[in-house]
Amino acid sequence: MGWLSDVYGRTIVTRTDWWKVLPRKIYSGLQKLESDQSWFEVYKIEPDIYVFYESGQFEEAISYLVVGNGKAALIDTGCGIGNVKLLAEEFTQLPIVVVNTHSHYDHVGQNYMFDEIALFDAPNARQVADNGYSKVEMSRLLAKGMLWKTLPTDFDSENYHVPPFMVTSWLKDGDVIDLGDRKLEVIHTPGHSPDSICLLDREAKLLWTGDTFYTGAIFVHLPDSDLDHFINSYERLIALSHLYERLMPSHNEPWVDKAIVEEVLQGAREIRAGRTGYTEDLGATRIRRYDYSRFSIITKAVQST
Repeated sequence: MGWLSDVYGRTIVTRTDWWKVLPRKIYSGLQKLESDQSWFEVYKIEPDIYVFYESGQFEEAISYLVVGNGKAALIDTGCGIGNVKLLAEEFTQLPIVVVNTHSHYDHVGQNYMFDEIALFDAPNARQVADNGYSKVEMSRLLAKGMLWKTLPTDFDSENYHVPPFMVTSWLKDGDVIDLGDRKLEVIHTPGHSPDSICLLDREAKLLWTGDTFYTGAIFVHLPDSDLDHFINSYERLIALSHLYERLMPSHNEPWVDKAIVEEVLQGAREIRAGRTGYTEDLGATRIRRYDYSRFSIITKAVQST
């Protein structure tokens, strides 16, 4: 195992040969589609729901194109390496609204390419919209150990940054994004970040979770992360669990059974109470990783209650 520092200066844990776990098993059961954007793997999950998967970079970012009969939502714009706008336009001719699950660098990478953007209204999100991310910050996504796939030929690694972008809709909890015959309900789920949201499609019984959940190391150790808020958000998601059956995370794997939400909540509560042992401790930084069956939780060291 190794420790790396990402664009926020946050410390993350990874194997130096992380790509050897690929391809992830879930993808063998999904319908794979061809596209002109080779950086992405494209899968169709249900009618009018497409997965845009960046398997070549450590984050394994996933964006989703959700197509209604009036407009389409692009849930996150990824790392900004492949052209996600051209990719989305291969699969819909409808107007596209970008809906960000939060404002971290690997979710807003190409927001600047779009005219309609919806983002949860929080101070950290407004700062990102105003400033974007610099070349110095974004270059860390290309650092040694972070890539295994060849970069696109039209990608300018020397000028890799995220420009500021205009948010056309500042979201609040309970807002509904209307795509015509499909509606996405905003559920504010702070913990990973203050502006984190999930998106609920009640009719399809699907929940897009952003970074609130994914299979892998869930980050709750960032400067603006909060373990108590994380626990509260999970309690809320469990209270709403009769409304969804599948989770659609923004990293690693789509199409995850909802039962795992209870396991994450139990783990987070045990960490908070000091009733579980950590797997690894990064010394003076007071960051600890706790491993479970299909996920880990990385937190700052906490005082037991």
